[in-house]
Amino acid sequence: MEKLMHRDAKEKLEKRQKETSLKTMYFNRFLLVRYVTAGFFFANLYWFCSLLMSYKAWALVPGFNLIFIIRAIWEQCTMFSSPIDNAKKTILAYKVILSINVILLAALFTPLFGKLFPFLTNSTKSHAFILGIIFVELLFCGVMLKRLHQINNRTDRQFQYIKQYEKSIN
Repeated sequence: MEKLMHRDAKEKLEKRQKETSLKTMYFNRFLLVRYVTAGFFFANLYWFCSLLMSYKAWALVPGFNLIFIIRAIWEQCTMFSSPIDNAKKTILAYKVILSINVILLAALFTPLFGKLFPFLTNSTKSHAFILGIIFVELLFCGVMLKRLHQINNRTDRQFQYIKQYEKSIN
């Protein structure tokens, strides 16, 4: 009788471990997205705080980004308990960031530069620095949107590994 109970407990533990492994694998499909989202969060938070100390009205630009980023972070935090493929709020956040960066690209060579980046001098080096940051952000947005599209369509490599793992445990 004791061996039977011990075997049942062991089977239940193994089943929970397999379920947790699957949840973790689904959750980790978004690992790169989470890291890049965190980077965008802190960059926009720093920019937001800097603008709050100088031109309060222009703080709306990074503040607007932060609203969408926080919604994406919340969505990503809830993914472990309920795995999803279509991260709608995260996709929207990256589209908003992409759009704002395109607008910033256009505003870079206007008098708005000094209002959007009051902590920098209005010089060629500062313009080149911000231009570089914008291009890196545009690149990250493009890569993350592509990654999210692959996850949504289940064409990412991790999904194939998950399916192989599911076959092996069944």
